[in-house]
Amino acid sequence: MTQEHTRNPGPRLSRRQAIKVGAGGMALAGAGASPSLAEEARVSKFGVYGGFSREAYDGWVRTSVYVPMRDGVKLAVDIYRPTKSGKLHVGRLPVVWQPKRYQRAIIEPDGSLVTVMSGSPTNLAAEIEHQSAVKLVRHGYVVVSVDRRGSGSSSGVRSEQSDPKDAVDGYDVTEWLAKQSWSTGKIGMFGASYEGEMQLRVAGTAPPHLKAIMPEVSPFDWYWTVAPGGIVRTSQVNFATSLLKQDTDPNNGPVDDDKDRAQLKAALAGHKAGNDYSGPGGKIPFWDSKNPVTGERHWMVRHGGNFAPKAAKSGIAVYHITGWFSNVSVHQLTWMVNLKGTPQKLLIGPWAAGGAVTQDDRALVAVEALRFFDYWLKGVQNGIMAEPAIHSSIPSSHTRDGAPFKGMSAAWPRPDEQRTEFFFQGGSSGTAKSVNDGKLARAKPAKAGKDDLQVRYDCWYKGGCEPAGAGKAPVNHADFDAQGLTYTTEPLDHDVEITGHGQARLWVSSTADDGDFFLKVQDVDPDGASTYIAQGTLRASHRKLGKPPYDYMGLPYNTSREADVAPLRKGEPNEMQFALFPVSYIVRKGHRIRVTITGSDLDTGPSPQVSPAPVITIHRSASHPSSVTLPIIPKRKA
Repeated sequence: MTQEHTRNPGPRLSRRQAIKVGAGGMALAGAGASPSLAEEARVSKFGVYGGFSREAYDGWVRTSVYVPMRDGVKLAVDIYRPTKSGKLHVGRLPVVWQPKRYQRAIIEPDGSLVTVMSGSPTNLAAEIEHQSAVKLVRHGYVVVSVDRRGSGSSSGVRSEQSDPKDAVDGYDVTEWLAKQSWSTGKIGMFGASYEGEMQLRVAGTAPPHLKAIMPEVSPFDWYWTVAPGGIVRTSQVNFATSLLKQDTDPNNGPVDDDKDRAQLKAALAGHKAGNDYSGPGGKIPFWDSKNPVTGERHWMVRHGGNFAPKAAKSGIAVYHITGWFSNVSVHQLTWMVNLKGTPQKLLIGPWAAGGAVTQDDRALVAVEALRFFDYWLKGVQNGIMAEPAIHSSIPSSHTRDGAPFKGMSAAWPRPDEQRTEFFFQGGSSGTAKSVNDGKLARAKPAKAGKDDLQVRYDCWYKGGCEPAGAGKAPVNHADFDAQGLTYTTEPLDHDVEITGHGQARLWVSSTADDGDFFLKVQDVDPDGASTYIAQGTLRASHRKLGKPPYDYMGLPYNTSREADVAPLRKGEPNEMQFALFPVSYIVRKGHRIRVTITGSDLDTGPSPQVSPAPVITIHRSASHPSSVTLPIIPKRKA
């Protein structure tokens, strides 16, 4: 079965986007006749590209095949080759491929086929991938989409999260692509989440023909996602259920030579019988727990620190993409820090887990993908690697659209950050209807004090921690603050930029021997509306600190090893230190910074309940100073 598709090209950068990324130049995203490269103005800078690369094709042909791996497992592979006026390009072109975990092709009830080239208006990550894939094909690339082993229409079985065999498969797929008659042998990869994480693992195997990868929102240590601070997330258990449904979905797209779908049916039966979902299913609760199916120390052998050193030595170029409001941002930044030595870039916007939000932002990602792969796979000297290594858009109070993107050096954390400690104080800020309405100040408390909170198991952070849609105000979380203990600063006398990794230091006690602690940093406007900036979580029994097995940027690292878990000591304060999600945010003059602490948060997952509900105590004194440390960027002098 061969299918030929033509679609309208992706959107041009709008005037608004041009203002965000810098005026001037033109983006090659339009339809119709294009001027020759000699006639077109040559411009290549962040988000703007013209005169270096030409949109020479108007469609593509899709074919699909099974490709055998070294152990005999067959992976389902879709190949998209560019066409012009219906005529297939027959020469060699560079190849960019994505390692799909979430079904490379799906047959809809009406018989239509949904693929990476179709896009998905209801799946933001898929739509971002679609924008980049279409742009690449139209500019002279072969795009390839591959079902990973144990998923989609591929055979074999897999163990979540993430099967080490994926990295070896990625090596084999890359080298197979390099040998094809339509390939130049210059190979790249792209994709988000699982697809981003696998790119980095594949880079760790150093395939000779893999030159550049573009991972988005890529998990580094899956334990952080499945059980942040030792608290198993309910959403991950639901995630395991959704993976099983996808892996046994009869509507997975068959490959061309599987006319009777016999190979697809056999693959699905194998997935149902052999796939292991212990990780997201919450069955591996500690960082050193053994997987009950495989017997391996699951998280210890699968974190990115095992792959990063070899990936860094490979010389494979990496363009990271993530969002400040994505809890995966800490993963992507950790990948970047642990890949020192290989060429790297980072695009980080005012986005959540799904990546770029608006059409303009998606077009921006596609332009950067074209510039990046043109440089590394076609040898186009467009200057992209001479630009600042990081481009960031900083959101601010009560908007999430972000400021214009600015470039900065690759140094991370930022060398100009001033780690500023804010201490919990008594008294009343007069701004919160919380249990205590305490103060947050730079000075250590002069008097001993404490604040008690009876845990509620129904605390719900409405709207979650993700940003609002473009142009919409974020959710006001003042009602959530009222359920916990709060500590609020005086109004700021100037704008304050927070960029980097915060951390918390709490001195706690409880009437129970364990408990979950949720800390959120909020922005409070003059009218009292409270919106999200950053957060951290920790189960008290997981409070022991240790040396991380990778570069964790000097942040406190809670080991979460089974032997390190310990109950709270009764009748005395217990110290807890933990990292907060990284953030870049401007709190405006006249606004306040607030810290809110609760003993449960249904947005993360239900905490174990005891009856009666325990009373937790936050201590605040010179000898037991509870605080939060934020990375403040000093205001530049005019």
